[in-house]
Amino acid sequence: MNEDEILVGVCGAHMSGLPLNWQLTDLDATIVNKTKTKKGYRLYVLENKDTIRPGMIYDSTSEYQIDVEVWSMPVRNFGKFMKQIASPLGIGTVYLEDKSSVYGFLCEADYLKDAKEISTLGSWKKFI
Repeated sequence: MNEDEILVGVCGAHMSGLPLNWQLTDLDATIVNKTKTKKGYRLYVLENKDTIRPGMIYDSTSEYQIDVEVWSMPVRNFGKFMKQIASPLGIGTVYLEDKSSVYGFLCEADYLKDAKEISTLGSWKKFI
């Protein structure tokens, strides 16, 4: 990766073949690899969105790993990508099983109080 690129990890509706993947491809992002988070993440279903999607949080007590795709995006397009992200999702640091980190989707914890947890599946694609 060079300084003109940024790595973005996605775990839900932005993954290959899913409804929001176009938001990556339209901004010239290309898939780099498929991997997992390190242990310590939880995945929930956010059903109150037009496109249902997951909400992922870091919880150091969790033994779960979540499937993610890592995409490389031109830095010049990252702001355009960010403008498409609505609450309760945001971008933060996501740690991967190989001890590296990427920018990725994280969810505001307050929105998960009544959400269904699907961490045991380890994957949004397995849920849908």
